[in-house]
Amino acid sequence: MLAGFYSVFIFGIIIAFLGSVKLKLTTRIDADDAQFGKIVSVLQWTMVVMAILAGLMLDSLGFRTIIILGAVLSAAAILYFGQSRTVTSVMIACVVLGIAGQFVNVAGNTLNPMLFDDLSAGSNLGNSFFGLGALLIPVIAAALFSRMKYATSMVVIAAICLPAVLLALLGDFPATGGQSFSASVALSLLGNHITWLAALTLFCYIGLEVSMAVWITTYATELGASETKAAQTLSLFFVAMMIGRLIVGLQDQVTGISLTPIGGHILSVAALIAAVAITMMMKSGSLGSARLAVILAGLVFAPIFPTTIGVVFQHFDEAQRGTLFGVIFAIGLIGASTIPAWIGSLAKDGSVKSGLNILRITAIALAVIAALLGAAPLF
Repeated sequence: MLAGFYSVFIFGIIIAFLGSVKLKLTTRIDADDAQFGKIVSVLQWTMVVMAILAGLMLDSLGFRTIIILGAVLSAAAILYFGQSRTVTSVMIACVVLGIAGQFVNVAGNTLNPMLFDDLSAGSNLGNSFFGLGALLIPVIAAALFSRMKYATSMVVIAAICLPAVLLALLGDFPATGGQSFSASVALSLLGNHITWLAALTLFCYIGLEVSMAVWITTYATELGASETKAAQTLSLFFVAMMIGRLIVGLQDQVTGISLTPIGGHILSVAALIAAVAITMMMKSGSLGSARLAVILAGLVFAPIFPTTIGVVFQHFDEAQRGTLFGVIFAIGLIGASTIPAWIGSLAKDGSVKSGLNILRITAIALAVIAALLGAAPLF
């Protein structure tokens, strides 16, 4: 369990890493915003490509091997960031970090649901540690940069990834390894309509989450917030998500209600409330009311990703779940590569606030797709 939680924690660090070191990194390698955008793209597209491959490797090699690979490569990539002084070398580091990220992501998100009676509850509880990693790494990086050199700071951050190796060596894991390594497994999953419904759910959701993470600070500044207050507004979103996942993950211990059988309904209701929260953001005229809407969005966003994993896992054999997660997550990442950019293109001629209508439409589409996912066994 600790290995699974720590794997998702590392993935949270990886997702927030570039944003946390941007100012120091761009100065060090003399990169402008356009070049930094390309660096981010290298990381994102590496993870798209690696998602399916990491899933196949998990089902073939097992949890222990993949978690160790992910932790070691994460530390190696971050150490390389500390030594890099050119855009090209940073892009190479991003490729390694993207590979590592998908190892810990696929391993953690496949393992965590299997450790609990309720797949969705386990997934939610595990993903609260993703939020913790994403929330802490900017704070840790800022504290380190104020006390030591950039390269030394990278050594400390790299070391944070390594406890997963010890946890993986000590842990007993479900016996999912041993399936033959074959791309045909992924292709066979693509022939199942439940796979596609789950993938489209994640396409919408990951697009929503990444868009909020990318544009909340700009949205807050449009309402008159300083850079500090804008960053605090983004932190409120991530804190709300982390708390929401923790509450949903623990609720079955209190109420005894299993989430997975009703997961489709939970997803639909959460998506509709998310559409309401986004509408509130569009209509907010002050930072205070906008923050309330952002917190509401974070709370209802919280269960969507992990509950989707729990819902879809119940329909597939454990031996295929690593590959399954890789397939649906890869398609989900395409949403992260397109929806935020769409908002950015609209913001050029207007404002981020007006571009939020794209997110409202996406949330409504998510509610419909999630309802179909919940009813998938019926057709």
